[in-house]
Amino acid sequence: MSKQTINIGTTPNDGTGDTLRDSMDITNDNFTELYNIHGWGNYADAETTPATQSITTTPSKLQIDGAGATSNSAYLPREIRGSSELWDTTNDCIVPISLGDSYMVRIGLEVTAKSGSAGTIYIQLDIGGAATPTVVVLEEDISVSKTVPFTFVAPFPIFCLSTFVANGGQIFLTSDTGTITIGERNISIYRMSKGDV
Repeated sequence: MSKQTINIGTTPNDGTGDTLRDSMDITNDNFTELYNIHGWGNYADAETTPATQSITTTPSKLQIDGAGATSNSAYLPREIRGSSELWDTTNDCIVPISLGDSYMVRIGLEVTAKSGSAGTIYIQLDIGGAATPTVVVLEEDISVSKTVPFTFVAPFPIFCLSTFVANGGQIFLTSDTGTITIGERNISIYRMSKGDV
């Protein structure tokens, strides 16, 4: 819904503006629209027996099944709550709601092993929809030089235009050298603004 404006007439009390009831109805609609915009979802892999994911110099898509105990969809934006999600656990991708939306994304990864002098994980957000990165809109480099096991967090803002809305956003991981093994992983997605508001 786009913003509704109350007609206040030409001059004070000239009777040409909206009635008090119609004005309050417009006010309620505008507030409801703002109230329904925000929300978040957290998606985590199952903790009891997390399947590890090996990151090499060949890009691999971040996989999160959403079966973890900390997964939570109770606070999604109201317009999709109970009917949709912000993360597609089948195709492992961010699912934006509408054109022009902006989100804050936070990825948490547990590094459980490293080999071959691996020192960096490269994170790419791709909106091309292919099996490998084709339309990369964001890149982050995360040092993994600590002693394993350890967890790191990578937050980043995103905005969604037509290609992102059509294809979703896949997150690809690559190592600089060698292999990096990740165990538990999660993604939190918070909708900050709606495109048509």
